[in-house]
Amino acid sequence: MSLDMYYKSGLIRKARCQISDDMLPILYQIHDNAKFPRLTWLINNIYENPQIRPDVAKELANEMLGFEKLILSLHLPFPRLALQKMHTFFVGAATHQQVIYTVSY
Repeated sequence: MSLDMYYKSGLIRKARCQISDDMLPILYQIHDNAKFPRLTWLINNIYENPQIRPDVAKELANEMLGFEKLILSLHLPFPRLALQKMHTFFVGAATHQQVIYTVSY
């Protein structure tokens, strides 16, 4: 089940990002890890279509960087581009003080 995320990035435009079915097993690797409380929260609530406030988006962006560093330190393969897109998306929402809306299906 994928999670589509978006926030308003202008009068008509929306910035969009997706956590795909392929990405979920990668994110589950850090589930319940104390270093990643916001990513754990997102994983736990992915089917609830959570709204993500700008302050939470900033924390998610920071945790995405930490997650990428952890994977690199362990020399594990991972979808770097997908993680970077998610990081950029969360940073954009935090910077523009926009609430992220989600839809899972």
